[in-house]
Amino acid sequence: MKFLRLFFLIVLALLIIGGFGYLAMMEGEISFKNSSTNITTNPAVAAGALLFVTLLMALLWGILGWLWALPSKLKQSQTEAGRKKALEAYGLSVAAHDSGDYSESRRQAQKAISALPAAPATKFLAARAAFAADDITAAEKLYSELVETPNYQIVARKGLADIARQKGNFAAVISHADAALQITKTSTWPTEVIFKERINSGDWEGALVAIDEADKRGFVSKKTAARRRSVVLTAAAHRAEKNGNLDKALEYSARAVKQAPNFAPAVVMAARLNAKASKDWAAASTIENAWATDPHPALALAYKDLKTGHDKAAIAKWTLGLVKLNPDHRESKILIVEDHIANNNAIGAIAVVEPLIQVRATARLLALRAGAALIQADKKGFDDWMRKAAVAPREPDWSDLDPEGSAFAYEDEDWARMVEAFGDNGRLIHPRLERLQSSRLIMQDEKTDAGAPLIAAPKASNESVSPPSPDDPGVEF
Repeated sequence: MKFLRLFFLIVLALLIIGGFGYLAMMEGEISFKNSSTNITTNPAVAAGALLFVTLLMALLWGILGWLWALPSKLKQSQTEAGRKKALEAYGLSVAAHDSGDYSESRRQAQKAISALPAAPATKFLAARAAFAADDITAAEKLYSELVETPNYQIVARKGLADIARQKGNFAAVISHADAALQITKTSTWPTEVIFKERINSGDWEGALVAIDEADKRGFVSKKTAARRRSVVLTAAAHRAEKNGNLDKALEYSARAVKQAPNFAPAVVMAARLNAKASKDWAAASTIENAWATDPHPALALAYKDLKTGHDKAAIAKWTLGLVKLNPDHRESKILIVEDHIANNNAIGAIAVVEPLIQVRATARLLALRAGAALIQADKKGFDDWMRKAAVAPREPDWSDLDPEGSAFAYEDEDWARMVEAFGDNGRLIHPRLERLQSSRLIMQDEKTDAGAPLIAAPKASNESVSPPSPDDPGVEF
């Protein structure tokens, strides 16, 4: 377009010059007469005068046009200068924020908003800097001004949700996240915020809805969604059991196992509840499937408890069935050690347990080794191994077993942490170990009830537990 305009102006100028040149080369005279005046001149002079007048008029027109456009150009120049100043301040503010200098970040943000006070970008920058500098009032005001601004609605809601969380107003956090969820189909933070708030408040049903929403939108992987559901359903089952709603607890725990068959807390709970419902076959199948992929000592104890009331030989034969499902796993080898000790086979127990001790000497393994020494009537060896066990590290998985109740008897805050640990990363946490609570005895003497069936419901706090007998080599770690 500019080329065509330039071409047109050049052609017009050539035509004008050509016209004046043609006029100047004409022969004769040009005269102007009226009643009192008679002006005569040759064509060249007339052409020159006409050209001068034309150029003068063009110059005057250009000056008038420039004066007319001057105010808008000055305003545009000021705007451009402000934009450059704001852009520079914006960059410095972001750099200071990322460097951790929040006061400098806010100072630069104030310069940016002073340069462009109406720009949404500078408002957002100032809100972000104010929040980082702990000026919650200013941040809330600026974010509130952006909630109806196109392209800034979602981030404004996120800022307001962060402020509400800092104030402890969890209902407002959910409200802002819900509002953002109605606007965007691609932003991940609303569903994640809703999920975490539901988890932190122990709203397991609401957490399941949030997981389904994130899964439907593709914000989390299928595996992560399944693991999260398993933890949440197990927590819901635990609460239902405490409230006496065993049917609901069994339904939740069965769904939890279906989502993550290797999640030991769900498997143990489902086994316990199935046993209460006289469905030993279902309990056994659930434990066997979990043991085949990810053994845990709580699974072995739950499996043994399915044969409560049977003789030792029957229980041993039953338990060794687990070993065949995963013979090379450490927990399977420990089951073999326990079987040897139960049958007074010290040599067999030592042959299996000592290679495990060489890999990692834990209190549990050292106590088992002490048990083998006791079978051999090696009192000194027993004392030596028990002293080592007393200072050896505890096994995290073994710490999950409550000596006076069921395994994985966690509180809501523990389940909330488990969601992140197992749901997001596929690993268990061990709250009892973290709180330095006592663990189940490494070995139980059958004359004591310290080894109460894992499958049994948790004991009430006013029930007494019989102490181990004097010859019981069990130790608590």
